[in-house]
Amino acid sequence: MQSAKKERVLAVLSGEIPDRVPIFEYLIHDGVFGRLGADLVSAGDALGHIAACARCLDICHPVGGPYNPGETTNEDGSVTIFERWMSWHVPAPPQNLPPEQVEAGLKAHIEYLEGVRGGKYPSKEALLEAHRATEAAAGDMLYIAISAGVALPFCNKEDEMLAYADYPGLTEERLRLENALTLERLQATAYKELSPVAIIWDDIAYKNALFYPPEVLERIIFPPLAQICDLLHSRGIKVIFHSDGDVTPVLPSLARCGIDGFNPLEIGAGMGYDTFNRECGGKVALVGGMDAVGVLAHGTVDEVVAETRRLIDTAGRHGGLIAASSSGQIDMGMPTENVMAYFETIWEYGRY
Repeated sequence: MQSAKKERVLAVLSGEIPDRVPIFEYLIHDGVFGRLGADLVSAGDALGHIAACARCLDICHPVGGPYNPGETTNEDGSVTIFERWMSWHVPAPPQNLPPEQVEAGLKAHIEYLEGVRGGKYPSKEALLEAHRATEAAAGDMLYIAISAGVALPFCNKEDEMLAYADYPGLTEERLRLENALTLERLQATAYKELSPVAIIWDDIAYKNALFYPPEVLERIIFPPLAQICDLLHSRGIKVIFHSDGDVTPVLPSLARCGIDGFNPLEIGAGMGYDTFNRECGGKVALVGGMDAVGVLAHGTVDEVVAETRRLIDTAGRHGGLIAASSSGQIDMGMPTENVMAYFETIWEYGRY
């Protein structure tokens, strides 16, 4: 029977039954830290944040912040906004460039990508040395130190959508080169000793629909995703794939790509764990599924306990569950009492 946090997580991602359901979150909730006796971390104290998360989580992904609130304007006209626990990117307005300028920009980007292949990367020893402080802060918690993403043609960005429509050949060549660069980087830097789990970040959907037609995903997204999974698996590294939105129509395709876990199963976007179990049960672990908006943020403590038990009974009855918020985070919009009830129910009821 597994007891250590890392062993518990790896058991689920390997199709085995752990001693209890693990918890995976991006925890940005000062009230919860205070309840657990963790010092509230100051701006820039990423290691303090990791140590605070380790008091209640089994696994967490790379953290951003805590930040000093503010915003910066970038050279391309986009804006980066910082709150204490969050940062996000506001793209520059569409430029409505003339076709010849769009084509020239694509060609220039391709030339740049061709020029940066074969770059220098840190040695394995240097990577492990740099990771020591993070590992010490995380303790027995599994901190995901390897991440990547498949290059996407667009994500509701007008300029890139038009570029793909007008210049599909050039756009797909850009994507091919970006994916090749990702594989090169992972080949040089992804080691099980650094992190036995990797996360792939690719939002391919929004509420009730995919960003892209399934045939586009099958042609230009899923093949490189499968390559990334193959490479990581060859290093003994498990793969969690993250996408917000409703990806129900392509769950079987994601499973065929070789992912070991799917995150976060966004309930508010139309996903449900009954459907997930039907499409992926026994093949892909659910890393998510706890209703963030309807229950954690606005439910009563009793409702949180009942929904947590239902998640465990339905999605985790055969061990294939790592519990996580369906929004991908635990934030200050959720009452401290609700979050603690969620955690405590898993600690007590989520045992096998």
